[in-house]
Amino acid sequence: MSFLFEHKSQTIFISASTVNENGKKRKIIIESRPTFAILKPQGSRECFPISWEMIYEAAKRHHAENLRLEAEAEERMRLTNAPVNMG
Repeated sequence: MSFLFEHKSQTIFISASTVNENGKKRKIIIESRPTFAILKPQGSRECFPISWEMIYEAAKRHHAENLRLEAEAEERMRLTNAPVNMG
């Protein structure tokens, strides 16, 4: 489950995804600012500012790989669920 909070001129999003930080699973907090975002593990002082342009470029680079992985997963599901001809 995710949560969205409006706080003055910034938006704070808490993801349902977790990351491991020092052996502890922590949700990811994303603070949206006009020109950048700040990623922070919940309960941690460590934060990582990143520009929206860098996020876009990373998404663009990984898009083709994500499509390939999705196609492979669909193919495995199709093969797993295919009827078996015993005759």
